[in-house]
Amino acid sequence: MEYLLVHEVALSNAPSYAAMTKLQHWPELAECAEQSLISQLQTTLDIQQQLNIISMAVGKVLPLSALTLKTAVGDFEAIGSRPADIEHRSVLVLNQQCLAELIYQSEYAFTPMIQRELLLLESEWLFALRNALVVCRLQQMALKDTLTGLGNRRFFDDSFDKAIQLAKRHTEPCALLLLDLDNFKQVNDVAGHSAGDDVLLAVADCLRDTLRATDSLFRFGGDEFAVILTAQDANCAELVARRLLRAINQHHLCKQYEVSASAGLALLSTPEQSSKQLFAAADNALYSAKDAGKSTVRVA
Repeated sequence: MEYLLVHEVALSNAPSYAAMTKLQHWPELAECAEQSLISQLQTTLDIQQQLNIISMAVGKVLPLSALTLKTAVGDFEAIGSRPADIEHRSVLVLNQQCLAELIYQSEYAFTPMIQRELLLLESEWLFALRNALVVCRLQQMALKDTLTGLGNRRFFDDSFDKAIQLAKRHTEPCALLLLDLDNFKQVNDVAGHSAGDDVLLAVADCLRDTLRATDSLFRFGGDEFAVILTAQDANCAELVARRLLRAINQHHLCKQYEVSASAGLALLSTPEQSSKQLFAAADNALYSAKDAGKSTVRVA
């Protein structure tokens, strides 16, 4: 005990060689840790994966309940996030450009010291996050319709095949709804293409407002739209289709230009049915709806 006491006093007055070595190399160790985090972030251009990496790093500073990233390309949540009482928000800015807002939630207080440490971690993320956002934006531009922001035909083809594969694997329902606007050509001919664009935007808004699965909405081009319905929505697909047509037909712009919508609906019926066959069934149902007098739904 006496030896320990003497040793403690000695350390307080004259640092030992080990203590001096530790002090001398502390900045180097900190730099290595920083490089380690940056290198982890640079291994992926996936925003969700980067957020999960940051969440793990933040967890060493303060136990987190949730971490949410809000960006122009969408909102992301770290794995395992759940609400908590205490919240801290931070805006991520690089070269005077706002990249995103980061929302921390915890059961513990965000003291000034904790906030400074979080700021350091955020600064290490900025360049990797900027690169990931650029890639995500380019991907969205390649897969989204430039006017409405809905998925384009390329995105539909990929999503449709995946939806059918998952439905078959999990023995779940899947349905395809194809829509075509009635009397749309006359809008462009009489009122001009600007008015036509306004109608298409209105229809896209009706799709988003009526349906929950916004990532399953598509515009093929012109006045043709598609909706992939899965799980519970597929179980009541015809009801969903009629509700959607009613929303379109009652929109003030559609009423102003006397535009309505017709729809063809097809449900995945057998495990052997291919995506091509399901699409053809929905397409034939759409033609039947048109022939029946428009503004109606036909089920294959």
